[in-house]
Amino acid sequence: SRAGYPAAYSASVVGAAAATDILIPPSGAFNVYSGLVAGGIFYSRWFTVASQTQNLASDGARAAVAGLNDDERMTIVTNMMTGAVTRVPVEKGATRTWRAWRDGDLYAVSVTTTLPDYDLAKVIPMPDRNVTRQAIVVIPQTAG
Repeated sequence: SRAGYPAAYSASVVGAAAATDILIPPSGAFNVYSGLVAGGIFYSRWFTVASQTQNLASDGARAAVAGLNDDERMTIVTNMMTGAVTRVPVEKGATRTWRAWRDGDLYAVSVTTTLPDYDLAKVIPMPDRNVTRQAIVVIPQTAG
């Protein structure tokens, strides 16, 4: 053998090992990359729904301030949430529910969006399908 070069047999073994290193890591990397992309898509979808749900609850609570009494507040919030069906639609298979209530001087609006169950969600750890957000405003009760 020449100085600095391995023998012919060991060169073929080294070449085979290098070929194996080239084939295996990219396939493993592809699996990891695919999982990261799918996770990114699902999580961005979940965060978008969480943001929309919080915005609806906040809008409902702010709208309730305009009412002169609790009945009028409930009517305003109901109209606002009914209009939200067209302004902020949910994806196919998802549902959205809401409720409003008074607790002393606090008036609260809670919105829950339930996401559909996807098969891929069994592979990728995901947050709860039920995204519930609420907003509370202070509306003092009238004395007497």
